[in-house]
This record gives sequence, structure tokens and C-alpha cells, in this order.
Amino acid sequence: MLNRSLYKCGRHLKNNKYLLQNREKILPGIQQNLNYSLQPEIKSQKDAKKLKVPVLRKFKKPDLKEGQEVEGFVVQQISEVPEFRLFVYRLFHSDTGAQYIHIHRDDSNNAFSIGFRTTPNDSTGLPHILEHTTLCGSQSYPCRDPFFKMLNRSLATFMNAMTGPDYTMYPFATQNSQDYNNLMSVYLDAVLRPQLRESDFRQEGWRLEHEDLNDPKSPIIIKGVVFNEMKGVFSENQSLFEQQLLNNILPSHTYGFVSGGDPLVIPNLTYQDLKAFHTKYYSPGNSRIYSYGNFPLIEHLKIHQRIVSV
Repeated sequence: MLNRSLYKCGRHLKNNKYLLQNREKILPGIQQNLNYSLQPEIKSQKDAKKLKVPVLRKFKKPDLKEGQEVEGFVVQQISEVPEFRLFVYRLFHSDTGAQYIHIHRDDSNNAFSIGFRTTPNDSTGLPHILEHTTLCGSQSYPCRDPFFKMLNRSLATFMNAMTGPDYTMYPFATQNSQDYNNLMSVYLDAVLRPQLRESDFRQEGWRLEHEDLNDPKSPIIIKGVVFNEMKGVFSENQSLFEQQLLNNILPSHTYGFVSGGDPLVIPNLTYQDLKAFHTKYYSPGNSRIYSYGNFPLIEHLKIHQRIVSV
């Protein structure tokens, strides 16, 4: 990434006479603004100066030791990856069995994600519909669609939720520490303590409704956010090919089903199925938590402990 960026800068300099004449002054300034290098042979400021590339600034790593217990978590392993200038912390929550990986690096764009193993047993789109429904309000945030309200109030550089063939994950990233704490609190409360109202299930999953709400004589059709989304997905040849390829490679396995939901099968899903699936899979012991960046790890653990202990 570094070499390619500098190459582009040099290429554009050729089109500007002023910049070309002053490139000896400009390029070092560009290099000083970059605070990292992925080249393993650069171990000091002296090496960086010799090779004319930037080097990572020194930073303080979390003051934790293997075997130490912090906010209900036991630090199982601490590993340094010098090639990428980072430290990896593997933690285990004693009471719930939650597993946590934290990557500490001098990067201001901090990230977080909590994921669950969600293996479908049919093509009703249960994991996908549950992903949508959990974000429609929780015990601590009972307002309508707190996730979408945060989109307008947050400084996040990334916010999303996604369902895969055997997992569901809820990631975000931000450069603001208070915003990070707010989002982490909203996300954890949403997945571990959602309201799961039946009205939200009908909105996000499927429902029967008049085609024209203002005309009671209009035909009754199937509507729903996920139902309509998957109709769009299955209208593309590439999506059909990818789905059929996965289903036919392992036809007798969980990968033989459509985790996102087959529009022809989605109406078979019931509200009771949704609640049972959440109880089975959305538990701290089935979760995998990940965080990255230079924000204090202990603050992340405090937020997690506060929510799971309610």
C-alpha cells in the first residue's frame, strides 16, 4: 500500500511543474504523515531513515499479563506480531464462556465486532431475519430502530450487520472513543437482550398485506424487508449461481440451505421459531468478540461485563 501510494504521488507530480520542482520538499512531508510500515526489516528510526520510509511510532501496550483476570475475563495468551507492529490478546470470559480477541495497534480507526455461530436447518432465512429483528430495539434501548438512529448520530466510519452461511456478525468502526463506547453498548444490548417484538418480525420477515393499503379490495400479497431483499438477490444470475454452487457442494449439510432465505420458503417461518433460534444461538458462550485499535482494552471489557451481568 505504501509503495503504491508513493508511486501515484510521483506520477501526478509529472503533471505539475511547481510540484515537480519542489518534490524533494514535498515527498518527505508525505512520508512523515504516514505512521506505519509493514516492512519487517525496519526496526528503528535509523533503519527508516536509511530506507527513506516511515516507521511506526512507539506506543504503550495494555498493561496485562497472561493469567490475569480483568472484568470477568482471563487473559489466556499475549502474542506480538512485529511485522505488523501489533499485539494480540486472547481472552476467555469465565462465567459465560465468551471468547474475545483484541488486536492492539497504534491505529486511530478502532473496530469492534461480535459474531455468533448460526447454522440454519432450512431455507426460511431465520438467521437473516433474526439479524434484522435484533436491531429493532433492546431492553436498554427500546426506541424504534436504534441502529438506524445511530447512523445519523454516530461518527462511525463503518456500521453494518451481516449473515453468512453459518455465522452472523455485527461490526462497526470509529475514531472517536465516546462514539465507540456508545456503539459497543448498543450492539451488545441489541444482540444479547433484544425485544424481539412480533410486530418487528412481521416488518422484517414476512406478512400478508393488501397491495394498496388504501384500497381494501386490492389483492393480498406477501411483504417484508428480508422477503423483498431476497427477491432482489435471486433476480441476479450471479447470485443464483453462487447459491446453487454452495448448496450442491454440500447438499446434506447446513450449507445445503439458503441462510439468507429463499422467497418461496420464507413464509414458512413462524415468530416462535425466531425466538427459539435466538435463545439457542445468541448466547455469550456461542459468541466470538473482536476489537482492534489503540483504545484501552479494559474499557471494552467493562462495557461487556456491565451488559452480560444484567
